[in-house]
Parts: sequence; structure tokens; C-alpha cells
Amino acid sequence: MSGPAVRVDRTLCCGSGSCEVMAPGLFRVGDDGFAVFRPPAAGAWDAQLLEDVARCCPTGAITVHGTDEGSAR
Repeated sequence: MSGPAVRVDRTLCCGSGSCEVMAPGLFRVGDDGFAVFRPPAAGAWDAQLLEDVARCCPTGAITVHGTDEGSAR
């Protein structure tokens, strides 16, 4: 089973790193200064954590769709 759809909009990302601090196993800021989402292993999705990360993104660059909690940003 696949998890929710997670997107990082590089035109909005400012590279603050808040996503990486909140979920270091799921996000990292690359050498180019943009956040990158790294999908977890099958069955390891934490929908609530993804929703929280999206809500805390200072620029709204992270969107999450397809979770039971709804859609964040």
C-alpha cells in the first residue's frame, strides 16, 4: 500500500530546514538548499507527522494529500 502524496514546491522552498528537524528520516535539505522528501519503507508512513511538517513549513512549500487527517497546506 502506498502512502500519501507528498510534494515539495521548489519555487516556494526557502531551505529553512524545519522539515528536516521535525522528520529527519523523511526530509533533508540538499546541497542545493532545497528540501527533498524521502519516502519511507513500505508500511512506515506516519500521516500525522507528515501533516505536522506541512503545517510548520514557513513558506507552505510542503503539501500532503491522501491522509486520513485530511490535506495539509
